[in-house]
Amino acid sequence: MRHNSFRLLPLSIAVAASLQAQTALAEQTENPEVIQVKGIRSSLTESMDIKKNAASIQDSIVAEDIGKFPDQNVAESLQRLTGVMISRNNGEGAQISVRGMGPKFNAVKVNNRTIATTERGREFDFQSVPSELIAGADVIKAARANIAEGSLGAYVNINTARPLKSPGYNAVGSIQATYNDLADDYGHKISGIVSNTFANDSLGVVVGVSRQETTNRIDAAGTTHWGSFQADNDAWVKAPVLDNQGNTVDSGTIWFPGRATYTLDTEERTRTSANATMQWAATDDLIHTVDFLYTELSRQAKSNGIQVPFQGSGWEDVVVSQNYTVLEGTRYQKPIDILMQERGQDSETFAFGYNAEMYVDQWKFNADLAYSKSEATPTANTLVAHAVNPNYDDSLAIDDPNYIDGQIKGVTAQDYISFDNRGDIMTIDSTIEYDNPNAIRTHWNDIQHSQLEDEVLEAKFDATYEYDGDNIRSIDVGLAYTDREKSKGTYKINHGCFNTDLWQAPTAQNEDEQYIIDNTQYPFNTCGQRFKLDSDLFAVNNTDYLSEESGDFPRNFVLLKDFDAYKQAIGEIRQEPNWTDETLRPAESVANTEETLALYTQVNFEGETSLFRWSGNAGLRYVETETSSTGHRRTRGNINEVYEQNEGVILEIDYTAPEATTVSKSYNHLLPSINFNADFENGLFVKLAAAKVITRPALEDTGVNSTYPARIRADQYNTKSGNPYLDPYEATQYDLAFEYYADNGDSYSASLFYKDISTFISQKTVKKDTGYTIALEDWGTFYEYSEEQTNRSGGKVSGIELAALHYFDYLPGWLDGFGIQANYTYTNSEDKEAQADELSRENVLPGGSGLEGFSKTAYNLIAFYDKDAFQARLAYNWRDDYLKHRSGPVIGSNGLPQHVEAYGQFDFSTSYDISDQLTLSAEVINLTNENILEYADVRERMTLLQYSGRRFQVGLTAKF
Repeated sequence: MRHNSFRLLPLSIAVAASLQAQTALAEQTENPEVIQVKGIRSSLTESMDIKKNAASIQDSIVAEDIGKFPDQNVAESLQRLTGVMISRNNGEGAQISVRGMGPKFNAVKVNNRTIATTERGREFDFQSVPSELIAGADVIKAARANIAEGSLGAYVNINTARPLKSPGYNAVGSIQATYNDLADDYGHKISGIVSNTFANDSLGVVVGVSRQETTNRIDAAGTTHWGSFQADNDAWVKAPVLDNQGNTVDSGTIWFPGRATYTLDTEERTRTSANATMQWAATDDLIHTVDFLYTELSRQAKSNGIQVPFQGSGWEDVVVSQNYTVLEGTRYQKPIDILMQERGQDSETFAFGYNAEMYVDQWKFNADLAYSKSEATPTANTLVAHAVNPNYDDSLAIDDPNYIDGQIKGVTAQDYISFDNRGDIMTIDSTIEYDNPNAIRTHWNDIQHSQLEDEVLEAKFDATYEYDGDNIRSIDVGLAYTDREKSKGTYKINHGCFNTDLWQAPTAQNEDEQYIIDNTQYPFNTCGQRFKLDSDLFAVNNTDYLSEESGDFPRNFVLLKDFDAYKQAIGEIRQEPNWTDETLRPAESVANTEETLALYTQVNFEGETSLFRWSGNAGLRYVETETSSTGHRRTRGNINEVYEQNEGVILEIDYTAPEATTVSKSYNHLLPSINFNADFENGLFVKLAAAKVITRPALEDTGVNSTYPARIRADQYNTKSGNPYLDPYEATQYDLAFEYYADNGDSYSASLFYKDISTFISQKTVKKDTGYTIALEDWGTFYEYSEEQTNRSGGKVSGIELAALHYFDYLPGWLDGFGIQANYTYTNSEDKEAQADELSRENVLPGGSGLEGFSKTAYNLIAFYDKDAFQARLAYNWRDDYLKHRSGPVIGSNGLPQHVEAYGQFDFSTSYDISDQLTLSAEVINLTNENILEYADVRERMTLLQYSGRRFQVGLTAKF
């Protein structure tokens, strides 16, 4: 059969709509040799073979054997490729960056198809892909006309297999026990793959299932809601303010964390995947493929901890650093927040695909139709109680001479919170008993979730005409159509503090009346009233919290035992049993549609000179895009001022009724590309590439929706709006690669790359005068800090990649099984206009001229052993620090730049073939228990320190 000339993949189960690869991509893998992939060395050999013969510059990974991908997660394998870096979610690889270009700049496909995702953006979450069902993946760094547009970083294709590629009966079953040492809990993974062919190998079926249940724990400390005050502001800080040397600081902007957090999360994760692929070779020149996929992923986390509030006035004993960061201070008459959160997401993805491939004389035709849909319901419930000082005499009336102002609510002027912020984790000394269940009182609560949907319909038709001439090998032509709709519905409770039907705020005419109000608990309202909660709702943390870190920070704090019981107790206080009912918020909901039509032609050529054989391609891709965003918009109305004792000025803002609106936009691009490969037939290859590329705006950035804070502190009116008029990112890129492949499998390469970004999308924070003056406490002008997305000219990205693979097969005896793989990437980015988008603030270090997400350096060192029945691999992956947000989120640096510190991690895996049918394996992820650390503009303003522990896996695989 003529189509057997295309590269044979190892047997695996399709984890997505596993459809026959397009003709346009098939040329990169043409090889009549059947490669039986087993073991580390053979998988590396095939990876290098794919890289060497690719139609453009790329890197690849291949499974070591059927059902044996080298890591628990595909992203964690991809990070070992040159130029690929990953971001982690609760310790597990989630998304990838390539050559510094973040997840939104990379087009991730499954068998060259777009799969509906469970995120608001275009980013692909690799946590949803079971690694044991993957055959390999390609990271194509140089664009071609015959692959889909959309990536400034790389086109990443996850490969799966076809039953007709491996005729006969094949079956693999595996079971693994997993263990997270931080959670001290076990889980399991079970997978099974069965494939068979019938009717003289013209009909094939492959069926697979995978099930995983794990428990993870995440220990974290951090800071949020960063704010500032002036050193000479007597209303905020009691003089004198001192520096580290004891000198008085009498002017300048001082920065402080609005809150310090200490949290312990326990996450339950369950993933179930099922897939079926059927193929029918009707004739030698016609093959049909039908695929089905269903994936269900549940991630549910319960989080407990404390949140130390520093917002508002009342600072004393302040010491600041040379960067004007608060290092020491004391706050009086403040409670400590008990922070209890429910966070998670249930998601489902379904995919169907049909593919027909036909050969007619010198023509090859490929028709492809696919549909996928995903639904997700992310939850973000935040329940905040107050820890107080429970040692006051509750029997005293407020007019008793021994009564202390505020004691009915558990906090008086005698109560303090002193802190030291010199280390990575803030230390606390306080009269507030955050580790005592009897000290817990009511406060603010928020219940909300989103409903996300993504629906993708794709149709493609490709044709290749093979020439018999000397230099033109073939011509590819094709068209592709995609229709995508992505929507978000936001659901929230009516009010986080009080029963809106019954609560009436008391008013005072004089100081005596205000004293009575401050020392009286009024019904129907949990905020500021501090009703005592039943101590049986709570326990005390007795685990080894952040045991890897030294310091006298809070380690034992109150834990909520039953979230549902807590909600019921709040309902009884509010006299509102249904207070947790959520309703749709139209103004915060949005639907985006995107239709694309692409046409391309590509000429594939080859020839030879006296010095080398040459090959390559040149093509042109034309693409039209039409988008629309539908939602609701509101405008700000009345502003009501509220003062809560020890909480500062609170504003309650009214808005107009939501008004429906739709915005449409269209644009088109002509994208030329050329790739050239010189083979000197002595192992040396020189490759060149040039192309114009685009990445469309993230769908979440193009919505007409905005955020509309209804109850906020006066200094925290932060809003975020989409921009449906955004143009895509555009760049012109150039690549030059030198690659050498030795006969024994050794390989060495060096690549240079350069990207000139002509159009960029920038997020900036704009300070806006609302036109309103706050009267309480003589506050003054009320400002809105608006995060907005805008187009501007971009920057330049350049770098070098170095890679080496070396086998020690020349060593004697058993030593010849050793090998080493190493790669290094240096990336330099320059964006001269970036700082102009930042809101200039005194004593804040700008984010710099580099683009977001760029680490200057990254490298991998992998030592492995593969001989006979035994394999082992020790890998170290390191990534330099990088700018995560030029304007960070509120739960983080709150508008300041936010960085991620350099991170390195050891992983170890090993396996032993007990027999030809049985393999025993073991794996350790994050061998040395490294942590993730993030900080604001300067290192001393730490925003997150997180540990997720080590992950262990022991398994047994059987082949039949």
